[in-house]
Amino acid sequence: MGLKEQVMELLAAGRQDELAGLAAGNRRVVRHLVGRLWDPDPVVRRAAARALGEAAALHPDLGRDVVRRLLWALNDESGADGRDGLLGLGWIGRAAPGLLAPHVGALVEMAWDDGLRVRLLEALCVAAEGAPELLEPHVDRLGEWIDESNDDEVRLWQRLRALVEGGGTHAS
Repeated sequence: MGLKEQVMELLAAGRQDELAGLAAGNRRVVRHLVGRLWDPDPVVRRAAARALGEAAALHPDLGRDVVRRLLWALNDESGADGRDGLLGLGWIGRAAPGLLAPHVGALVEMAWDDGLRVRLLEALCVAAEGAPELLEPHVDRLGEWIDESNDDEVRLWQRLRALVEGGGTHAS
């Protein structure tokens, strides 16, 4: 079985620990995880995003490159739909906050985009679960973009505020 198939099997089965071990021993796993961020199956996408964060923490040089690539995908000029990469950025921020820290302000400023806001908030909540200090200076700015008629946006922004105020995952 090839590496791509092995990664896919582990993602589909939700075997995160084995996937993390595979990523620790083989940096090429990161390339396959990035590709799975756009998988049609939301379970696979979420598992890939989480594994990508863990892999970025193990291989910071690759993690920096992945952050740059995912941010580029959010740029209109890239021609890609970068929304699916946001969750990967969130998990990288959670597992390796230093890799995402220089880019949090730019991500927050993308909240003006109605089509991006919910996924952006989801990703920022994931990052805040492990590194609430990344979002603390930006919570009020995010609040300026929240559409109060959108229940998902309101719920996610409230969750983000609770995570930041509560210091991470122990806040609900």
